[in-house]
Amino acid sequence: MDSSILERLQAAEDRLAILDLEGEYARSWDCGDGDAWAAVFAPDGSFEMTEVGHQPARIITGTQQLADFCREVDGFYKGLHFMSLPRVEIVGDTAHGQLHFQWLGLFRPHGQFTGERHAKGFYRVTYRKIDGQWKIARRVETVISGTIQESYDPFISKTLDNTK
Repeated sequence: MDSSILERLQAAEDRLAILDLEGEYARSWDCGDGDAWAAVFAPDGSFEMTEVGHQPARIITGTQQLADFCREVDGFYKGLHFMSLPRVEIVGDTAHGQLHFQWLGLFRPHGQFTGERHAKGFYRVTYRKIDGQWKIARRVETVISGTIQESYDPFISKTLDNTK
């Protein structure tokens, strides 16, 4: 078989594998599956959030810290990612990409207080092929817009007579 055909086939397979990796990234995060989310990263992989608004910069590195971080956030927020397809450049066993995202999250710290958080931004990602599988080596999240909306349920007396 022509070597150029094999090279093009490998390039197509690599791109599809990275798309699958991004799909699993969103699915596992949104489900709060910390172990699965951490598994999309290289063992020494990192997730970095840039400083934005009142949120300080943060770097989470390594399988255990990544899994714990996912579970920590899932303990407060339940949400969904809406992600664009990544623009990816592959060179050998390393790839670089960027994709845009929206994330919609709900939170309910107690019965009379609920909220929504919306974040929009982009990820810059370095992928690395390890033992034939693509993994995230470094992911940097930059939020460019975000809102938090809170709703408070007023206390309603069981009686209509407020003089008692």
